[in-house]
Amino acid sequence: MSKSRDLLCLASSDLLTLVVATDASVIPPRNMQAVSVAHFWRLREQVSSSKVPAEWAIALDAELFAIQLSVVKATSFNVKRIVIITNSFTTARRAVDASVHSGQAHSLAIVQVLRGFFTNHPDHFIHFWDCPSKTQWSLHFLAHEDTTSTKITAGRHLATLLDALRSKSAATCFDIWRTSFAHPLS
Repeated sequence: MSKSRDLLCLASSDLLTLVVATDASVIPPRNMQAVSVAHFWRLREQVSSSKVPAEWAIALDAELFAIQLSVVKATSFNVKRIVIITNSFTTARRAVDASVHSGQAHSLAIVQVLRGFFTNHPDHFIHFWDCPSKTQWSLHFLAHEDTTSTKITAGRHLATLLDALRSKSAATCFDIWRTSFAHPLS
């Protein structure tokens, strides 16, 4: 907790530091969209926020989209230091991994923006902080509450992600399998 206090002290006293709390939620009913959120803090004040439907996505992709939102917008501020707080450190690692994976498009967008942020600026840096939602740490908890309280109904023509389609297909197969074996033929 001393590191998080130090982070808050730095962010609250340094105009060139931006702290971004990100979160995403995937709502179980199949007719609801995932939501990705990023809250931007500077000098103890929330200076901006982004909340975007992540369409029909699995949790990992929705979290990755939240990190993409945060990096793209954070680099548009006049800052040297960006601290991104996420509850998915696995996703934070994937955010800067340009290799082939389900959220590669998000990762490529993040890497491209960071390339511009770091080019000719050796004093710029970005940190990812892991903050599990269950800790209810102030800045991240606000983002968590924002994303979990937002319910957006899915439209008719979503640009779905491959993993979300695979998950739906697996759930449908499981439902058919369970129904078939729940009432075996006599």
